[in-house]
Amino acid sequence: MNRIVAAAQKLGGPHVLVNNAGGWTPQRQYPQATPAEWAATISLNLTAPMLLSQLVLDTMREQGGGAIINIASSGGIGFESYGSPEYGAAKAGLIRFTTSLASLESSHGVRMMCVAPDWIGLSRAQAQWERMSADERAASRPLIPPAEVVSVVLNLIREGAGGTVVEMWGGDQPVVHAP
Repeated sequence: MNRIVAAAQKLGGPHVLVNNAGGWTPQRQYPQATPAEWAATISLNLTAPMLLSQLVLDTMREQGGGAIINIASSGGIGFESYGSPEYGAAKAGLIRFTTSLASLESSHGVRMMCVAPDWIGLSRAQAQWERMSADERAASRPLIPPAEVVSVVLNLIREGAGGTVVEMWGGDQPVVHAP
């Protein structure tokens, strides 16, 4: 992470940070997963974005401000059962981390915002979609085209307010929660 920030500083930034790491342990999920396995999922999905955001704050403030976009997941929203509880908990934490730091806009000139998409139509999701039965696909929301997520992120970078969270559900317009 320090090398990423140093490279951005050499180029005159960073002005924007998009925390887009995500994933969970491929073998076992909680409660079968070992503490090290679920801690790795939490570290990737919550701790790493927190640390990287912390590393860029002073530089962004010194440069007059910036924007941080955290990519969460619909897995962090709601009260339904979820197949990877540690992933869902980490993404819920990332959403709350974002809203808790809405004040960075006034204290540092840094707007921290979040996008929480449902199932994005990347190759892995498309392959899984193809393996689903017609009934399973009919009962599911459509995959979100990656370009739609990019569009929401770019819009937040241009004009979003700190603490904003945008939910994206396949087939629906984004739902914007602004402070």
